[in-house]
Amino acid sequence: MAPTCLLGRWTAFNLVGFAGMAVQLAVVAFLVRVMGVHYLFATGLAVEAAILHNFAWHHHWTWSDRPPSSRRELARRLARFHVLNGVVSLAGNLGLTAVCTGLLHVDAIVSNMIAIAVCSLVNFRASEVMVFRSVPIVALLMLSLTPAAAAAGPSPSTLAAWRTYEAQLDAQYAAAPSAPSGRFFVHDRAALAQGWRESVMRGTASIVKIDTAPIADGKIHHWVGAMFVPGVTVDAAIEQLERRAGHESDSYDDVLASRLIERNGAQARVFMKLRRTSVITVTYNTEHVVKYTRVTGGRALVHSVATRIAELAGAGTAQEREKPPSDDSGFLWRLNAYWRYEAVPGGVVVECESVSLSRPVPLLVRPVANPVVDRIARESLNRTLASLRTVLTWKSGTPKTNLSRSDADLENLRPEFAGHEQAIPRRVVGDAVRGINALRPILGAQQAFQIDPSHDLAGLRRNPRDPIRRPDVRENLSLDVLQFV
Repeated sequence: MAPTCLLGRWTAFNLVGFAGMAVQLAVVAFLVRVMGVHYLFATGLAVEAAILHNFAWHHHWTWSDRPPSSRRELARRLARFHVLNGVVSLAGNLGLTAVCTGLLHVDAIVSNMIAIAVCSLVNFRASEVMVFRSVPIVALLMLSLTPAAAAAGPSPSTLAAWRTYEAQLDAQYAAAPSAPSGRFFVHDRAALAQGWRESVMRGTASIVKIDTAPIADGKIHHWVGAMFVPGVTVDAAIEQLERRAGHESDSYDDVLASRLIERNGAQARVFMKLRRTSVITVTYNTEHVVKYTRVTGGRALVHSVATRIAELAGAGTAQEREKPPSDDSGFLWRLNAYWRYEAVPGGVVVECESVSLSRPVPLLVRPVANPVVDRIARESLNRTLASLRTVLTWKSGTPKTNLSRSDADLENLRPEFAGHEQAIPRRVVGDAVRGINALRPILGAQQAFQIDPSHDLAGLRRNPRDPIRRPDVRENLSLDVLQFV
């Protein structure tokens, strides 16, 4: 269990540091006294070995309550660990060793012990603040400079501005089914999206930011992205989305858990535990009402509205709880998504219009924070569109080059597994199927193993905090746009 208080974390840091010191000293002793390597070169190799050792332990123990949002974030943490802790360790160890051993003729082992002690405190502070904390400097400035009243939830004037903006979008969305050809998508009306259809049909997603007017005590974020999905029909796409409602945690990194609450005709209500990663990482319990509308003429609409958003404190720990609205950080107050689907020769063009409401970015840091936020939003929307393309083409007859082996195995389950797909973890099923396939030639049997339908498999259900990872399909997805369900 990860230590949470500063003293406990400092203790864990030092225990890991002592183990790392043993690794470093052992490597130095071996290289210098056994291999005859120059003491400075040996020290550099030993420090790198200790850095990798310490990072692994800090990731799995010291700061395990601050898990990275993706493999890419884990790689970034390792890079920051090298840059911050590594530079301190390398510069400090090499500098102090050069002085102690090179000038004062102190034994190389003793010199390393002195250097380790000096660098320890600096390394801990750098790790605590800049490596294993998901709040970058910009986010820290935003938190420190934002007025305390912003954390009490949106003001009445902010909500009134949001409802006005939302009503305008709803009216445009309601008129979309009867729009003439070339006016169905938001891109058709966006001056910044000239030539977007040609670009999309060539396989390049089009991402457009819609500038919004300033509102009191809040900020409206409005993004639109479009892509082409080959080899599918509008009906097949909507059918796939309806079937997957409530199973988002099987497909998206940022959906930690999900379930279908209820289905009423062409409308579904879905729970999703979302991990929103933008400038700062926050986790929410959310509920969404999703309406699927099939329109004649090869068009369809999917409208998602978050009806409940509750920020979590201590997410992923035994102390996890929902914060009261008065304690909300204000990074996500409202979230709507307007999806449009239109048939074109060879497939379907899909457009996502994502609109969210948050507290404003403090004036002092806007020049620095806004470009970062915009870049992350653009990249995230692009990834979400690419992931949706993969989801929609899974069963469309296209080559399944993006499927993980577990998903491919699950789709080829033998009849004896029928009815138990949702109860058995996909990875367990995949391993079982691969084992069966491997044993059949040896046993000379067509069906080497069978599952008794009377067996209780409920205990095998996957822990919702352990979602299946498919980084080739999804990575760091923006939750502003993960509302197609």
